[in-house]
Amino acid sequence: MKTVEHDPAQSPNNSTYAPRATGRTPTTLGPPGAYTLAPTEGEILDVVGDTVRVLADSAASGGACTVLEVISESPSGPPTHRHSREDEFFYVIEGTVRVSMNGQERVLGPRSFVCAPRGSVHTFANAGAGELRMLVICTPGGLEVPFRECDRLSREGRAIPLNIEATLKRHGLDFVGPPLGV
Repeated sequence: MKTVEHDPAQSPNNSTYAPRATGRTPTTLGPPGAYTLAPTEGEILDVVGDTVRVLADSAASGGACTVLEVISESPSGPPTHRHSREDEFFYVIEGTVRVSMNGQERVLGPRSFVCAPRGSVHTFANAGAGELRMLVICTPGGLEVPFRECDRLSREGRAIPLNIEATLKRHGLDFVGPPLGV
């Protein structure tokens, strides 16, 4: 995992929190708030064993959404959970994902899409032999906040299930069951 530095002075949208990984910041384009990220740029988080790259946080989107790239190694995936604050959308870029939503399961490959409305009980797992890469969009924004806290717990060696669950619960995400067995 990459350790991330945060430099508010480098924010493309003048927020108080700016992502910076490996010394590279987003490239600002045109009007305030417009920026680009190359594949090696952006904030990288370790969230429950998955690598999460923050593409746009709630500050960058004016609170409208959070956009993440999630990379899961096999077998990997979060416990079954429910969001009370946001809808979550998944687009599979690479690999095979096994999704469970409200008791229904499905295995999906690249170019597949999943909509998990707030309140739905859902989870996913990497069902392939290689890496699973997904674009995840949450509306409204804000899911990056507990994800940053989980990353901090991981870097401090305190990412035990009890701490992770308490962190996520404070932000409206409740674990309601185990991860999927692949």
